Formats: sequence, C-alpha cells, structure tokens
Amino acid sequence: MSAKIVQALVAQVLVAQALVVLAVMAFAAPAFGQAPALEVKTASELPIWKTITVGLHRGVNAVRNALDEAKIAVGDSADEILGRPAFTFAGERQQLNLVVLSVAELGFGAQGGTLGDIHARAIRAGFELCPEEVAPQLRLQYRNQPVGEFLHVAMKPRSTYRGDPVDFTLANNGAGLSLLGGSAHPDLVMARNVAFVFVRPSSLQVYLNTDD
Repeated sequence: MSAKIVQALVAQVLVAQALVVLAVMAFAAPAFGQAPALEVKTASELPIWKTITVGLHRGVNAVRNALDEAKIAVGDSADEILGRPAFTFAGERQQLNLVVLSVAELGFGAQGGTLGDIHARAIRAGFELCPEEVAPQLRLQYRNQPVGEFLHVAMKPRSTYRGDPVDFTLANNGAGLSLLGGSAHPDLVMARNVAFVFVRPSSLQVYLNTDD
C-alpha cells in the first residue's frame, strides 16, 4: 500500500472521529445542568482573539493545494462547499479581526440555543458573521489549535448539491488538524459550551451599527 493511500485513509478516519464529536456537541444541550446565563459582551468590549488575512489564494484549487500541503484533513461536506461556484474568495488581501464566543457567553442558558438565534444575538451585540473564506484561511493560519478544541465558524451557510445547508468547523481531535462541514439548519440546537468564531468590526463599524 502506497504512502499516499495510507495518508488518505488516515485523513478519512480523522474526519470521521471529528464528525462524531461534532454530533455529540450539537445534540448534548439538554443534558446540561441548570447553569446560569452569562452577561453578553458587545463587540466593543471583547478583545480580539486573532487577526487573519484573507485573499491569499486565488480560487478553490489554490486553497485545496495549500490544505493538502499542510496535511490538513478536509471533510467531504467541507470540500464540497469549498468547490461550489457560489463560494467567494476575496479579490485582494484584507485583514480581519476575529473573536471567539461560546453559546453561554452569548447569554444562552442550560438548554443552549438554536443556530439561528445564536447568529442573531451575536449580530445584535455588534459582531458580524464571517465571510466564508475565513474558514479555510483560519484553518491554514491557526496551526497551534489545542487538542480537543472545536471552533464553529459563524457564517451564512452554503448549500450542498443536495440542498443541505452547511457551515465550517475547525477541529483538532488529537490526531491532527481538520476542516469539517456540518449541518447549518437554523433550528439546530447547539450546546452552551460550543464555541463560535465571529468577526469583530472596527470601532467605527460598531458605532454605525448601533444607530440602525
């Protein structure tokens, strides 16, 4: 068996393991105790977690090659929406400031919250959904992700060819880094410890949003 085939099989196992963890995180919300909801911080109050650059790769083939060279496992759903014609890449390089917020930090209680409500509450607090290119670029630029961490990229879902809404998750399940695609139905309930990546706008953007 060639080394390339072995590498592909290992990547498939890694993705399968990570998807199992994602499924557990999505449906475990009712099992949590009666933990109190936390006070929601606005975009102007929360420090920047990481600054990344988008626009580094021109098209899906360049991104796929970069992920492959970095030995990052890519799930089938993630790879499919990356290759959809509607998937957009920045025309020029641009830096984006990112923050990480858990469902609890957005003020949801023990039962967690639906994906639609999570997005809506973050937007009301002054955060923005990520451009879809953030997911592969963050995966490439966030190589020191701790083992056991799963970060959902808050974004407008992309549909597969079957019409299923999908978003991205960055994972490190101990066997390596991966970029996964998961269900992004707006009524999907997420547990309160699930972490999301949002864009933190500049102070001017936050000020303008509060006047709307």
